[in-house]
Amino acid sequence: MASFTFKKTVCFLIFFFNLLILSAQNKTDTVIMTNGEKKVGKVVSVSENAIKFTYQGEALEYELKKSGISKIEFASGRTEIITNTDIPSASASTATERKGRIAVLPFEFITNDSALNANAMAEQLQNDSYLSIKENTHGLQIQDPVTTNSILARNGIPYTSIKSKSPAEMAMLLGVENIVYGIANVTNKGTSSYGSGVSTYNGKETEKKEGNKEQTKSSGSIYNSNNATTIINYDTKISLNFYNDQGTNLYSESRNSFGTSFDAYHATINYLIKRCPFGSKVKN
Repeated sequence: MASFTFKKTVCFLIFFFNLLILSAQNKTDTVIMTNGEKKVGKVVSVSENAIKFTYQGEALEYELKKSGISKIEFASGRTEIITNTDIPSASASTATERKGRIAVLPFEFITNDSALNANAMAEQLQNDSYLSIKENTHGLQIQDPVTTNSILARNGIPYTSIKSKSPAEMAMLLGVENIVYGIANVTNKGTSSYGSGVSTYNGKETEKKEGNKEQTKSSGSIYNSNNATTIINYDTKISLNFYNDQGTNLYSESRNSFGTSFDAYHATINYLIKRCPFGSKVKN
């Protein structure tokens, strides 16, 4: 009888521990993204810039960038904050707050010149457009590019994914009424060389008497110098699109830059912005 009772106890303990293990395995982690999406599964590992994650009931591992994660709620009950999401969003900005505000997005930069850094040029063109809007428009409060890019980064939106949100969603995310999309298409057309050659004579004259006559003789050297300049020719086209927070396209224009210098786009951006609905070339 005692032996039977002991066996029952052992079986009960084995069942109990198996139940605990199964219960622990069924507990899940919840990853909350900066856009509010919840991913339920298991956090496999955490690195400096990303986590590895498996969805509940699946074995495939996914890598999630930390820039797009707000926090992780672990099965143990611990919560780890990953990204501070205290930023303007669709729920935090109202139409009144957005009124009269405008932001310029980083440009889409297209080129055949591998020497040009696309991300750096995307920000350069964005900043040039920001300065042009400040100078050549009226009735607008423009958001500086540092603030715009910070909001994009904290929402996990790289330059290459800007079009993943509609213009209305992007405007509300940035807390502005109007938003500017830009495209720069810059084609390297090859090089041209310009040079000039100059010849100079460095000589002297001497006089010598031969008999009763005086003769003048010249002697000297010829020096040649050449100055050559090589420049790269670019064909540049700038396109600008203005949208409001309702998704309405207010202005859409493109223009090829005059001249072949790399910085010819400055004048083109100014030309287009002056003629936008808020530009100085448009009558009030």
